[in-house]
Amino acid sequence: MCGIAALIEPGRRFDKALLEAMGEDMRHRGPDAAGVLEEEGVGLVFRRLSILDPTPRADQPMSDPDNNATLIFNGEIYNFRELRRVLEERGVAFRTTGDAEVILHGYLTWGESILDRLEGMFAFVIWDRRKNQVLAARDPFGIKPLYLMQKGAMVALASEMRPLQRLGPCEPDPNALAELLTFGWAAGGLSNLKGIERVPGGTVFTISLADGSVRRRRFCDPLDTLGSPRETTFKEAEETAHDALRSSIKAHLVSDVGYTIQLSGGVDSSLITAMASDIAREKLVTFGIRLEDDRHDEGPWRDMVVERYDVDHREIALSGEDFASAFARAVRHMEGPSPHMGCVLLMLLCDEIRKVSKVVLTGEGGDEFFGGYLRYGEWRKWRDQERLSGWLPASLLPARWPFLGVKRLDGREATHYASVYHDFPAMHRLFPGLVPAPGHRGDVSRRFTDFRDRLLAVDQSCYLESLLVRQDKMAMAASVESRVPFVHLPLARVVNRLPHKVRVPGGVTKPLLKAIGERYLPRALLDRRKVGLTLPYKDWLLREDSLGRFLSDLAAPNSCLGSYTDRNRLSAAVDAFRRGDQTGLPDLVRLVNVETWLRSLSTPADSPVPEVV
Repeated sequence: MCGIAALIEPGRRFDKALLEAMGEDMRHRGPDAAGVLEEEGVGLVFRRLSILDPTPRADQPMSDPDNNATLIFNGEIYNFRELRRVLEERGVAFRTTGDAEVILHGYLTWGESILDRLEGMFAFVIWDRRKNQVLAARDPFGIKPLYLMQKGAMVALASEMRPLQRLGPCEPDPNALAELLTFGWAAGGLSNLKGIERVPGGTVFTISLADGSVRRRRFCDPLDTLGSPRETTFKEAEETAHDALRSSIKAHLVSDVGYTIQLSGGVDSSLITAMASDIAREKLVTFGIRLEDDRHDEGPWRDMVVERYDVDHREIALSGEDFASAFARAVRHMEGPSPHMGCVLLMLLCDEIRKVSKVVLTGEGGDEFFGGYLRYGEWRKWRDQERLSGWLPASLLPARWPFLGVKRLDGREATHYASVYHDFPAMHRLFPGLVPAPGHRGDVSRRFTDFRDRLLAVDQSCYLESLLVRQDKMAMAASVESRVPFVHLPLARVVNRLPHKVRVPGGVTKPLLKAIGERYLPRALLDRRKVGLTLPYKDWLLREDSLGRFLSDLAAPNSCLGSYTDRNRLSAAVDAFRRGDQTGLPDLVRLVNVETWLRSLSTPADSPVPEVV
C-alpha cells in the first residue's frame, strides 16, 4: 500500500523539486520510503508503506536488471506467489520476495495481458522504454484510487488529487456537487473537481512518448458477471459461496508485517474474524469503536465474537467532541465530503491500529454482494413504486401513505434512490440548480432489465466504491493498509452467478451469508438489526462542543454553499433546525459536510495535510 504519481509529456523534463513535493503530499500513504525517477518525458513519484518484503531492495521506482521498464505500484497482489512460480519456470530470476517485482516481470513477459492474471487491489504505472510508452492501470473494482489530469500535452496520474492540484487550480465540479448533495458520493469518473477524472476501475491507459497519444480500454468490468445466473440449490450455493469466501479471506491474510481486523459487531466483520481465526489458527488482534451513546454502540455483538474466538480485542471510546475535532481532518483526507459520516470514526480507529499494525481487514462489500441492505428485503416495493411513479404524475398524488414513496420518486429510477434516506426533494428545492442527472448510475442500471440486477449493479459500481475509497483514504490517513476480502474478483464471479431466489429473494437480507455464518457465529448476532455506524448526528449538530461548531458556517456571509442558492433560505433552514423545527428541511448534516469540504479547497496546495495529533 503506497502512494504513486506520474507526469508524462513527450520531450519535457520535469522539475525534480515538483516531483518531490508531490511525494510529500502523499507522505501519509507511505512513510517508510520515498523515491523519484526523472527522465525525458517521464517523472515518477513513489511513497512506500512496506508490507511485503519490507526491505529496501523492494523500494520503488523499481526497474528490471536490463532497465527495460520501471514500475510504481500501490496495492497488493494476492496471487503473486503463483504468478512468481510460473515466471520462474520461464527463467525469470527475482531479487525480492514481494509482489511488485512480479508485476514488473509479468508485464515484461506477458505485456498488457498481465492484467488478466492479477488478483488483488492495485493502481500502477509502468514506464516501458522498449515501446517508448507508459502504461497505467487500476484494479477492476477500483479498490485502490487513481486520478487522471490532462493539461495540454501533459498527462498526470496520482493516488490522490492533492498532488495534481500543484499543476494548476481546480474548482468544484457542479455535476459532482449535485450528486454529493443528493447521494453523498459522485459516481463514475466524477472526482469532485473540474479537470480531474477518477479513473474507472478495470481501466488501462497507454500513453505514447513518441506522439503523446493516449489510448484507454476497459480490461475488466465486474458487472459482466451479473445477469446470467446459473441454477443451483440453496445448499449448493451455500457450499460454493463458503469455499470462495474462505479462499478470499485466506488470500487476504498474506503479509510480512502481520494484520489486524476491524470488528464492528456486524455480520460481515464478525464472519471475517471467525473465518480468519479458523484459517490462521492463531490469536488475532481486533479493533472496535465504543460509543458514548448506547443506542448506537455495538459492543454486545462484538463481545459474542471476542468470547467465542478468544481474540485480542481492543476498543477506543469516541464521543461527539472527538468526532468534531477530527472532522475537518477527515474531510481533507477524503478530498471531498465524507461519503458516510462514519469515515471520521474509521480514521480515528486506524490511528489506534497504526500503533500495532500496518494492515487491517474490513467487512466492506458483504452487503453489496450478498444483499445486506433493507432495499433487498423490500425490492418488490421499490420496483412497484418505480413503475407507478412512471405512470402517475407526482403532483396529483396526496402526501400521505401509501402514496409517499411514489410521490417521492416522482419518475426517478428507484435503483438510484433506494440508498438515499434523507429528504432529497427538500434538498432539490433548496438547490434547484444542483439536481443530479442519472449519470453513471443510469448508465449501469440501464444495462440490465431485471430490477434486482439493476439494484445490484448500482450498488456494486457506485455505492460500493464510496465505501472502498472511504476505507482507503481513512486508513491511509493513519498510514494503514485496508483490505476488503468481500471485494475480490474470484469471489464476485461465484456470487454474482447465483440465482436471485437464493441470494436476494426478498423479505430477508443476506440469507446466503447468514447461512454460512451459522457455522461460525451465534444466531442472535446473525439475526440482529443492522446498525452500520449510525450516529446521533442531529444531536451533535445542536451542541457547540460537537458538530454544532460547523453549523454557523452554512449561514455565514462567506458560506460556500450560499453561492449555489438563496442565502436567506439557507440561513432560514439553519435557524429552523436550531429551533427544533425540522419539518421539510434538507439534511443539515450533509450540508455541513459539503460546506466543510468546499472551505478546505481554499487551503494552499502546498499546505501539509493534517496528521495524527
